[in-house]
Amino acid sequence: MRFHTAFDATKHNIARTRIHHVINTIPHSPPASRPYPQPDTEEAMYKLIQEFLKAGLITASHSPYAAPAILVKKKDKSFRLVVDYKRLNAITIKDSSPLPNMEDTIQKLGKGFSYFSKLDLKSGFYQIPINNSDKEKTAFVTPFGLYQFNVLPMDLRNSPPTFQKVMTDTLKACRHFCLVYLDDIIVFSRSFSDHLDHLKR
Repeated sequence: MRFHTAFDATKHNIARTRIHHVINTIPHSPPASRPYPQPDTEEAMYKLIQEFLKAGLITASHSPYAAPAILVKKKDKSFRLVVDYKRLNAITIKDSSPLPNMEDTIQKLGKGFSYFSKLDLKSGFYQIPINNSDKEKTAFVTPFGLYQFNVLPMDLRNSPPTFQKVMTDTLKACRHFCLVYLDDIIVFSRSFSDHLDHLKR
């Protein structure tokens, strides 16, 4: 496969983007909750936490913040860590940067293009670092202790606009043949030879 080095087959490899996620909040006392009881998934959560620690996605924390975390089973039967940042999100100042309009996207793809490829990023949000002074705000509590993120979790209020900014900036040179909606990328072309060239870029 010609471009095999562009695909990461490891479990939790992390890139680093130039843009860091910042969590701007209104004046507040740090919200803290107790861990949710989840006896059926406790062992699976412990294993996932160890994987995240080893990969550098999270670190042990002494933060005054503490959001409860749970595991959600995905279609492939593996688990995704979900943090209930409801209380943190309520005091976070909204980033009003727009996401792409899906109607406009569909109309653009219908204008004479015949070849399409869809790319889905692996652990896309985890490629974006959290601003150092804001890491403690991402702290989450489990039956095994308190941890905080070094990278961007999906559950924060402004995670989507930050991720969209990163993707738009990264692929700005490809904007004439590439559409991005969060971690989904569509490459579109009028001819097969153009499509191969676009994918190569």
